[in-house]
Amino acid sequence: MAKTYRPAGVGMLPAVAGTYVLSAYFDGETVDLVRANVLGWQVTSERSLVPLLIDPQACDAEPWYVQHPDGRVEASDGRCWNDLRDWLAQERERQRSALAPRTINGSDARPPSEPYATAAQ
Repeated sequence: MAKTYRPAGVGMLPAVAGTYVLSAYFDGETVDLVRANVLGWQVTSERSLVPLLIDPQACDAEPWYVQHPDGRVEASDGRCWNDLRDWLAQERERQRSALAPRTINGSDARPPSEPYATAAQ
């Protein structure tokens, strides 16, 4: 098992019970929601917070999302949602748009292997 090392923090803060890092995986209209308990918060040398989790890979991808005990969802990049339902709706839309075929001037975009090709007229 490969180990990853994060920079040392300058301190730790306890997490409030009921704080989770969230991940959502969509299959059509079905969602698989994974919650990882936040045990504490590491204060980095840049004065930001990183969640302390049993699974350290749960927040390897940026941005990561935290659900607070009052129901709010907050992203590591500063975005916030009032509740889990609002976050899931926006996350579903974001993933759908990432998978949608892209067009240029109404024509299908060329694959990356043809960077200088122009769209068909």
